[in-house]
Amino acid sequence: VIWANIIVAGTSNGVNLTDGLDGLATGASVMVFAAYVLISIWQFNQNCQWNPGTKCYEVRDPHDLAIVAACGMGACFGFLWWNASPAKIFMGDTGSLALGGGLAGLAILTRTELLVVILGGLFVTITLSVIIQVASFKTTGKRVFRKAPLQHHFELLGWAEVTIVIRFWIISLILAMIGLATLKVR
Repeated sequence: VIWANIIVAGTSNGVNLTDGLDGLATGASVMVFAAYVLISIWQFNQNCQWNPGTKCYEVRDPHDLAIVAACGMGACFGFLWWNASPAKIFMGDTGSLALGGGLAGLAILTRTELLVVILGGLFVTITLSVIIQVASFKTTGKRVFRKAPLQHHFELLGWAEVTIVIRFWIISLILAMIGLATLKVR
């Protein structure tokens, strides 16, 4: 129960911190949900109920989890139409915390709690930037970044908002692919 609470708090707050630029959290969430669609389908095909052995997955209802992940991906993808720069509709805390909770639920139910750290590596990186900034400022009085979370640091460096969002999406896609590649390694 404690581990599940840590996963839920970490992912929901990570997505919430990422939701600072138009479409950033939404686009990154699309990629992580898409990874969970593939993971759930993989687990369905390698389920111990149908393929008993040492390399099978003991996951309950992986096909249903794939549908839930696909719904999350589709909802984010559809929302991105209105949330992309310039945003006409904002997600806010309610949406970003719910997306993070959905990702945490998929991680727990697919038994990939540690893999979500790689899949959602962008969320982890942005959360770490806030932790580093606060810790540095409280201990030394100096800031590591111009502003935290990390995406706002790049804004203050003069990067355009759309440039930051697209580059962070690319990073999120790469991390999702790395996470998918390590799934088989387990």
